[in-house]
Amino acid sequence: MAMNVGSGGISRGDPEVMIDINTTPLIDVMLVLLVMLIITLPIQLHAINLNMPTGNPPPPLVLPQIVKID
Repeated sequence: MAMNVGSGGISRGDPEVMIDINTTPLIDVMLVLLVMLIITLPIQLHAINLNMPTGNPPPPLVLPQIVKID
């Protein structure tokens, strides 16, 4: 947080406080994200078609048998 400080002498109450957001880290992060986006876009556009083998079908669902004894 930055603060304006007078040149000394008589103070006129509370010093004025300047509240500024430090935008340098924000700009750095945005530039990194932009570079990553630019690098990854060409990778996503080049697709390779693969003929993948099909797997075995799942086994049939076996229902449990209910036995009632009277």
